[in-house]
Amino acid sequence: MGILTSFTAKKIEKQLTDERNALRDLSYRELWQRMRTYWQRYIIVSECIETICIDVAIEAYLIGAHYSRFIYYGESKETVRRRCIDEYMQLIDELYDRMKEYGDGMYDACVRYIDGWWKEGIEKGLRRQRLRLK
Repeated sequence: MGILTSFTAKKIEKQLTDERNALRDLSYRELWQRMRTYWQRYIIVSECIETICIDVAIEAYLIGAHYSRFIYYGESKETVRRRCIDEYMQLIDELYDRMKEYGDGMYDACVRYIDGWWKEGIEKGLRRQRLRLK
C-alpha cells in the first residue's frame, strides 16, 4: 500500500514554496525605502507604522505574484483584480484601519500603496513565469 497524503497539505506546501521563491526578488531595503518615501508625504512615519506598512506591502506583493499566472495565460489585469478582490480589499481595509487616525483622506493613499505593491508582485510574478523560474 502507498502513503496517503492530503491535497490540502500539498497545496499549502506548494503555496509556501511559491511565496519563498517570489520573495527572493524583493529586498527588505527596497521595501523600507519605498515605504518611507511614499508615506512621508502624508504622515510622520514611526516604527509601528513601518511594521504595519511593510507587512501589508509584502502581502499585497505576494497576492500579485500568486495571481500573475492568470495574466500569463491571457487574462487582463482587471479580470485578475476581480478574481482576488476579497484579499485585495481586506488589505486595503486593514491598512486604512491603522492609518485613519493620522488624518482624513488616507483611504486613497492606502489604495494607491496597496495597488502599487500588487502591481509590483504581478510584474515580478510574470517575469518568473516567462523565465520559468517558478
